[in-house]
Amino acid sequence: MTLPEHALARARQAAAEKRSRGGYAGEGADALDATILGGRVPAELLSEWAVIEIEPDLVYSTRRAGAPITAVKRLLLRLLRQHLVELEARQTRFNLGLLAAVQHLEERVEHLESSAAEAEAEPEPE
Repeated sequence: MTLPEHALARARQAAAEKRSRGGYAGEGADALDATILGGRVPAELLSEWAVIEIEPDLVYSTRRAGAPITAVKRLLLRLLRQHLVELEARQTRFNLGLLAAVQHLEERVEHLESSAAEAEAEPEPE
């Protein structure tokens, strides 16, 4: 049995071993999984992810005889539509505002890094 204090280290070790064997390569076919694993996420993709919207077609139940459950879920979605639309709008505004702020900070960091690199490249006056 693993103690809670050692669980995180053991999980990281197991994940590192699996990565070294190529265990995670190719898993997760969607763009989110691919970008989380490494690299920089394109701004267009981040903007797409920032927009929150409930798709009624994706509301379903996977239980046996799930049709009545799906019907109830869709009824609740319809009854709560006004509330949900307001929540979606607020969350989307927040997400897009946060994304804009992060992009602005990234631009500032890039500008400062390029200015620092130029300053290092210039010879100092003697």
